[in-house]
Amino acid sequence: MYTTSIEAEFQSSAKVLHSAVSKNKTGRTSLGNLDIDDYSETELTRAVLEHAMHGQTTRQIATVNAQFYVLAEKLLSFRTCLNRAEYLCADGMPIVWACKTFGKRAVPRIAGVDLIADLSRAGAKRGMRVFLLGGHPGTAEATADFLRETYPGLKIAGVRCPSQGFEKDPVALSETLEEIKAAKPEVIFVALGAPKQEFFIDQHIRPLKIPIAIGIGGSFEILSGRLRRAPKWMQEKGLEWCYRLLHEPRRLWKRYLIGNVEFIWCVFKWRCRQVRSPSNATA
Repeated sequence: MYTTSIEAEFQSSAKVLHSAVSKNKTGRTSLGNLDIDDYSETELTRAVLEHAMHGQTTRQIATVNAQFYVLAEKLLSFRTCLNRAEYLCADGMPIVWACKTFGKRAVPRIAGVDLIADLSRAGAKRGMRVFLLGGHPGTAEATADFLRETYPGLKIAGVRCPSQGFEKDPVALSETLEEIKAAKPEVIFVALGAPKQEFFIDQHIRPLKIPIAIGIGGSFEILSGRLRRAPKWMQEKGLEWCYRLLHEPRRLWKRYLIGNVEFIWCVFKWRCRQVRSPSNATA
């Protein structure tokens, strides 16, 4: 099975390169160019909610998967953007396996769609205001309806699905940012796809000082009911990618079948560099 082969690759590499990866002092496990937080879902939700309700500056959350890691390896600008994010959680089993194998520490998988649910559930009790930006037409509105119904007390501060390429149009960008600013949300969920959503948060949401900004990719499609999520047992076994690939083969085959191999290769190269020159392990 493909999932087993990925995990086996990590275990095999670990036997060859068996020096441990040091964990830094900020609660993150190093994977070379990126460091992954090892908060539990409960710990992350608590920390994020507290800042959402009282913070005066923006904290960015990036849900990192293998695609993110490979893009960060190739694009210095994306790597720099991610390293400025206050929270980097593992959204993808290859990241979880790599942290466990090379970081010698269990890091939980925290998917964007689960983070939305956890934060909305906890925030509803405190009247938290959220803004939904992006997604395919209609999905943000449908997600807003779902959140209102599922988590009474949660305030939907605004919903906007801008046209493709809006960030390059000064007028459309200004209108979008003005709407977000006027809505005064405590949390904004940004569904523009990677790496656009991470750059957008870093460049345009931080100046607005919205306390929490989260890039959540295709989560609106799932929460709105447009796409079905894998059964729970597949999620727990690390097979959610397989379910998604079966349902969207044309769109996702390259990401999963080629992207995960690229990820393994990137991590392996980093580990080789670390063994040769520990002081340059993140180079």
